[in-house]
Amino acid sequence: MGDIIDRESSSPIRIVGGDEAFEADVITEGGFKKLYVKATAAPQPVGNLFFLHAKNGSEEQMSVDGSTTEVEFIINAEAVNDLIVTSLLFEAFDGGLKIDKFLGQNSPLTNGILIEVKSQDDIFQFLPITNTQEFDSHFSFGSGRSFSLVFASGNDSMVARFGLDTPFIIKKQGTYASDDYIKVIIRDDLESISSLQFLASGGRE
Repeated sequence: MGDIIDRESSSPIRIVGGDEAFEADVITEGGFKKLYVKATAAPQPVGNLFFLHAKNGSEEQMSVDGSTTEVEFIINAEAVNDLIVTSLLFEAFDGGLKIDKFLGQNSPLTNGILIEVKSQDDIFQFLPITNTQEFDSHFSFGSGRSFSLVFASGNDSMVARFGLDTPFIIKKQGTYASDDYIKVIIRDDLESISSLQFLASGGRE
């Protein structure tokens, strides 16, 4: 164990190993002294990986009319495991994609798609997505980010990925009074879009 010295003493606090051969380094950050440690994250076993679509009931397809009544597609907290989310992704197919309009439509959305996350009992929202370019500028962030458009003879495609260095956690059911979730809210008429889906990936813990 280590020596514990009273705060008012002029002697520094020492933290050493069992044989007192090694001392821990201390750094000052924001006026506080902190232990300097190196954390190693073990990779998730392959069997614990997940790939989950946001759903409205059993429906994964987001090309719906949410202009009168908003339609919510949700990835819910699980009953047994925490979800360690490393990536969020939109996948779309539509004819004649336009950067300044919404996918193949002839105008931007009025209200925009809203992505809302409740993680560890805190809620945050992305900026609404009203046109194709905003899948990149309002959603695709982090070292694992990507944004791609493919123009083809049939439907064109778009993939937009959000992937931060540090994952966020969807705690298992019952952890909080209101469970964590990932939610995509459709607030405009997207029925003309050929296909739009949203999924999350990561590991169960």
